[in-house]
Amino acid sequence: MTALSARENQNEFLTTDEVAKRLRVHPTTILRRLGAVDDADPERIPAVRVGRVWRIPRREFEEWLARSSQAGRMTGRQRRLF
Repeated sequence: MTALSARENQNEFLTTDEVAKRLRVHPTTILRRLGAVDDADPERIPAVRVGRVWRIPRREFEEWLARSSQAGRMTGRQRRLF
């Protein structure tokens, strides 16, 4: 991957439908779990609102997903995301 494509990938935003498909849940479930990028709640999916729609920064989503799965491994059981 070139430096330019890596930088573009970091600045990429996902839609709620894309995140829902990735997590195999209904888009409404994602909308209920969204929170501001600077929100301290670790259970919220980091997102920004653009007009009337939400966009999820890919990098923050990947980090959130990694943290969520890592927390489950630390407790010795699978953590429920939703």
